[in-house]
Amino acid sequence: MTTLIISVLVAHALAMQADQPMTDRTSASTLPSEFHLEFLGQSISGVVDLSGSEVAAYDFPRKRLIVLNGAVGLDFIDVSNPAKPLKLSSFSCLGTNSVAIHGDLIAIAVAPKVRSVPGEVVFIDHAGHELRRMTVGANPDMVVFSPDGKTLLVANEGEVDEENNIDPEGTVSVIDLGNGVMAATIRTADFRAFNTQADSLKKQGACLFVPNHTVAQQLEPEYIAISNDGMTAFVTLQEANALAVVDLPSARITSVFGLGLKDFSKSALDPSDKDGGIRINPWPVFALRQPDTVVAWEQGGVQWLATANEGEQREGAMFVDSVKVGTLTLDHGAFAKEGSNSPGWGWEDLVKPEHLGRLDVCGPMADLDADGDADRLVCFGGRGVTVWKFVDGKLIEAWDSGSDVERIVAERMPAVFNADSRKNPSQDQRSKSKGPEAEGLTTGIVDSRRLLFAGLERPGGIVTWDITDPTHPVLLDYVNQRNTDAPLNLDKDAGLAMKNALVVGDLGPEGLMFVPADKCPNGSPLVVMCNEISGTTSLWQVKVGPKNSKRNTFPK
Repeated sequence: MTTLIISVLVAHALAMQADQPMTDRTSASTLPSEFHLEFLGQSISGVVDLSGSEVAAYDFPRKRLIVLNGAVGLDFIDVSNPAKPLKLSSFSCLGTNSVAIHGDLIAIAVAPKVRSVPGEVVFIDHAGHELRRMTVGANPDMVVFSPDGKTLLVANEGEVDEENNIDPEGTVSVIDLGNGVMAATIRTADFRAFNTQADSLKKQGACLFVPNHTVAQQLEPEYIAISNDGMTAFVTLQEANALAVVDLPSARITSVFGLGLKDFSKSALDPSDKDGGIRINPWPVFALRQPDTVVAWEQGGVQWLATANEGEQREGAMFVDSVKVGTLTLDHGAFAKEGSNSPGWGWEDLVKPEHLGRLDVCGPMADLDADGDADRLVCFGGRGVTVWKFVDGKLIEAWDSGSDVERIVAERMPAVFNADSRKNPSQDQRSKSKGPEAEGLTTGIVDSRRLLFAGLERPGGIVTWDITDPTHPVLLDYVNQRNTDAPLNLDKDAGLAMKNALVVGDLGPEGLMFVPADKCPNGSPLVVMCNEISGTTSLWQVKVGPKNSKRNTFPK
């Protein structure tokens, strides 16, 4: 059976696969890791390709995880022995999107089948007794408690309802729990004040091009992080490539920031599934970061954020913003071989399938001078993470991971490089789209160092950085429990997938959660990873010191 966590390949072996040397001018330093993840145990829901494990919350007093299982509702999993997690029971609640815990209260985001209809937050106790339901906005996608538990925030995504041709506004619900759940009140923070700011947001890199739609309709809250003092929330607006700031005392959205464009000519990526393998090189392409998860922490009196830049196209009957480079007419001047935009490459080279021809890019952002051709290429997703500094009401980019993610996956587990989470083998198949798709993100302190962990939705696994210095992170590790030997093609044979559920490993990481050492049953910090495709929940121990020489393999 293939070893799934392997030592670093020698550099020249990868260089031999590439047309040009793999280079990167923005990624983290890479040092021998004294911090690494070691696989402990796994809970298998038996639900494959139906979000059998999507998000987890940790019940510290009872030493159990509450895991969102899209096929059932919630699973309660005992982790008093993290090496042998044991499912205890389930709570039936269909339409669940997110779960959060504070003290004796559990909050569940529940979306109805009709996306444009307002959803609910359901409050239950730890015995599974329903306490109260509260109506919130359309498609509640995430819930999170403030540090003191007196406020619950809900990201109401407001996704398009294609069946009924309705696009509801995205909002954030602010639920006041200061007087208890039965006396809770709710306020709604909306984006209508930004309807007149489309042009200024576009200049900041926001993707707001849906015809006849307001800004408020195009801003879809995805994920929320809250400051340590519980006064400010930061909300990712994924499709729009933007981030909102919410003042919690007033329940008002005070700012929306476009997140700019990442320049892959100064970094590197593999943009094609027809280039014969792993080819990580600079290309004249920009990217919409379009983050899913955001985490927040305070350090040195400064508010810091990190985003996992998954990427997300708008695709549906109402509007499609994705086109292939090969279908565009490139401006011959902007992409001349001698030009600054594409040194060494001419427009006729770039449109070839083995180069940029098959890459998905944002059509509305291509033609800058409205003359019918493409002056700029902007793909979806930043293929990594970004660290931001929020100071004096301004959001400032402090660091970007460059090609860290693609590079370390290529080195340590090339079989899953830009792979499809639904197929084995599938190396390089996602290069033409959004690559590895960093989605889940969590951070925590280990041995006085701040670490950042990112889950990769397509290849699977977790990338770790030391971000103690947020402006100069250090790339530490990549681990993956995916079994590349297991036959897998979920598009063709769901029965085969179910048969192999016990041996497929982890597929499609969605949510990550850090549990500090003082809250863990075994006294060591943990990272919990929920995998929505395989329906598995995996526990990883954060270790300090050199890796054991014995390689980790898929558990039998």
